[in-house]
Amino acid sequence: MKKTIAVVGIMAAIVTTSSMALAESITLIGGSTSISTVINPVKAAFEKKTGITLNATAAGSKIALQKLDAGDAEVATAGHTFEELISNIKKDKIALKNPIESLKVIKLAEPANYAVIVNPANPVSKLSKEQLEGIFTGKVTNWKDAGGKDAAILCVVSNLSPGSNEVFAKTFLGGKKIAIDTLDASNAADLRQNIATNPDSIGFLPSAMIDASVKSVESLPMKSSPIIMLTVGKPSEKVQKLADFILGEGKAFIK
Repeated sequence: MKKTIAVVGIMAAIVTTSSMALAESITLIGGSTSISTVINPVKAAFEKKTGITLNATAAGSKIALQKLDAGDAEVATAGHTFEELISNIKKDKIALKNPIESLKVIKLAEPANYAVIVNPANPVSKLSKEQLEGIFTGKVTNWKDAGGKDAAILCVVSNLSPGSNEVFAKTFLGGKKIAIDTLDASNAADLRQNIATNPDSIGFLPSAMIDASVKSVESLPMKSSPIIMLTVGKPSEKVQKLADFILGEGKAFIK
């Protein structure tokens, strides 16, 4: 009897080990917009249906492309058109080892909506283009000059979300970069947390990430470019499964 139990135990261990060996995963790095609006919303459902683990990290679209090019990621995602992304790479004089022609692009979703957010305790509910331009250029530094209480304005920006910053800059700053002292957030989730815990703060993020911890302010509409996926060469079978899922039943999870 003891031998039988031992054999069964060994067989169970072999089966478990084999299952772990067969388990698949995808390493994906992307800009914060693409991760927060498309990848994170479909992650659980995709993993449940396919058994493929999706390891997704938000690191900015340019970094994502560099990681893909270096072989540190199987997929890169971005809230840009391919032309915009390549233009940004060239502008920063970033060299890629793989030829641009080898990059394959799949459009995953339409442009994501953005919103300006403040702390729920802030009485301000609407800000004009001129007011937001003043706040993010340092011309308006106190909430009393924007319809709020007498308190210094704290701008929160994620410098690891260049795509998001570009969307805001194009909408409110005439394309100029934000050039004032800000509280730097590591990503969109960190930015939301900073706004939620600081009553005098203001920032912007994808609308899909707004929850009860922050308040959306009425302003001009902001949209990203379409959300895209990139691979070096033809997507692998598992990566194609991810793309097909997002473009199919995964749409139900994308706001």
